[in-house]
Amino acid sequence: MNSPVFAVTSPQRSPLAPAIATAALLGALVVSADADDGIVLCPFRRCTGGYCPGCGATRATNRLLRGDVAASWAHHPWIILAAAQLAVLLGIAAVLHPAERLGRLRRMALPLLIANCALLIGIWVLRLHADTIPTGWL
Repeated sequence: MNSPVFAVTSPQRSPLAPAIATAALLGALVVSADADDGIVLCPFRRCTGGYCPGCGATRATNRLLRGDVAASWAHHPWIILAAAQLAVLLGIAAVLHPAERLGRLRRMALPLLIANCALLIGIWVLRLHADTIPTGWL
């Protein structure tokens, strides 16, 4: 008598699952921070006490996630711009066919990375020049 054999398979996990879990954890930490300084996640600041190009990004993210766009912009304007980019990328990914989604996003990754690095450093230089971030460590 032949009995059917049932294979037990595990559900497929998305290759983005670890990144999504990490982002969710960081988001929960940022939103749960009540103090104005929030949680210091920056390794540069933890090691040197100085202020890096991303200084204020955690506070800006905290304010943006709470819906306070003006305070977010005041802490670090790049977060608003990065959130807008993320929304556009998610929109592009939503309308593309899954077969062409990964290729399109890969082609966009390097130019976006370069543009964001240049933008982040440019904002940092402007903020240093305008004296809107502390520079006492220099």
